[in-house]
Amino acid sequence: MKSIFFCTLICITFAFRNAYSQDSTLTFGINIQGTLSTPATPLWFHSNTNGTMPTKGSFVLSQFGLFKKYNPNNPRFIQWSAGAEVVTYTGISNNLFFSELYAAAKFGPVELSFGQRKEFMGLGDSLLSSGPTAMSSNFRPYPKIQLYTPRFVNIIPGNDIASFKLSYSDGILGAGSIQYGNVSEVPQVYLHQKSVYLRLGGDRFKLNLYAGFNHQAMWGGEDEIFSGGLKRPVAYKYVIFGKPWARSRVGNHFGTIDLAAELKTSTGNFLLYRQSIYEDGSLITFSNVADGLNGIRFKRKITDPLDHSFKINTALLEFIYTKNQGGAIFDFEGGIFGNDNYFNHYVYKQGWSYKGRALGTPLIASQTLMRDDLPRDPSGFTVNNRIIAIHSALNATWGGYNILFKGTYSKNFGSYNVPFDNPVNQASFLLYFEKPVSIWKKSIVSVSLASDIGKLYPNNSAISLGWKKSGFIR
Repeated sequence: MKSIFFCTLICITFAFRNAYSQDSTLTFGINIQGTLSTPATPLWFHSNTNGTMPTKGSFVLSQFGLFKKYNPNNPRFIQWSAGAEVVTYTGISNNLFFSELYAAAKFGPVELSFGQRKEFMGLGDSLLSSGPTAMSSNFRPYPKIQLYTPRFVNIIPGNDIASFKLSYSDGILGAGSIQYGNVSEVPQVYLHQKSVYLRLGGDRFKLNLYAGFNHQAMWGGEDEIFSGGLKRPVAYKYVIFGKPWARSRVGNHFGTIDLAAELKTSTGNFLLYRQSIYEDGSLITFSNVADGLNGIRFKRKITDPLDHSFKINTALLEFIYTKNQGGAIFDFEGGIFGNDNYFNHYVYKQGWSYKGRALGTPLIASQTLMRDDLPRDPSGFTVNNRIIAIHSALNATWGGYNILFKGTYSKNFGSYNVPFDNPVNQASFLLYFEKPVSIWKKSIVSVSLASDIGKLYPNNSAISLGWKKSGFIR
């Protein structure tokens, strides 16, 4: 299947390259970064970076990207785009991989995409957030085929008072370790994903309302894992609709139901959002209704770029709660859907993760990142999924500098299966400065500091220096 996937990717790229090469622009991006760190990298250095940063020690990292973008001013109904970004780092560990490798064709408002690509899922802020609950930017993009609408599409032609945004995809996660069933490993694990979002209001309205959901399911190898298990085509149908089989659901399901409201004022926009978790049925009975992500963001309208006074351009505050999980008891036959045990799964040992990184919020982290004196569970991805956290962040400009701050404080209770003896407190911070310089027709240099202080992670600190350049090739 991998060979078919990549052959299709190459064919799509070259087919559209010749037909529509004049419809979009070619851009590049270069990022070189050197980091001096304690034995472990602080949380906000490696989290929400699409899996590009190592989690251990000092390192030197390079990113090189080449992208063919859509031309928004081109009236053609069919256009194409493609991109490739390679990442390499050296330090305690060495690695070389593609963080992005994709080709896509756009048919009006609908896009068909092949490959691995950085994306954002859910209602909320994409820059300062602690991370969407279900599918964040914390993990390396995985190869998938996706049909979706990149932007909201008007339900009434020519009127944006009501619009929608859809996505449907299936991807490959590779071989997976199995901890319950007839085999210890399956050759292929898949990730199914879909989302539907609606918006009421538009550009001319001061208030916009949003609602929708995303649904993901990790599955594969059911006919090998279970005696009399479902064959792949049948299992896929069960996965799509979340249909129960043998007193459980086929695959590892996770998603959120999202609500948001955006208020536009003369000084800027306010965004209020909520992501409610659903996994195995507990949200239907409202038993885990307290769990989820709540956030508010203020984003200032664009001001005079020549004004170098201190200005907060974006400010954000989030409250994350995952302690309830529907209670400590799960009884499928009795209809008690508790002990959701977020990011762990009784069949797939990797839980809700890809290449060792959480697919969802990085605040529910791998147990490999935690202190050695905390409990361990060899059958799970994490031992800490019952948390209460406050996350704040801001983006500001001052004297030609762009400044970003992130700060998170959490109380961590372990899990229902592996509870901590006492709540564990943790604080993590990031401070980032960047400034344009006249090197190679204007590039950007940066310095960032990060630290972890508490009892969940080792007390980590790091400083990083970086240089990046991006622009158009033609």
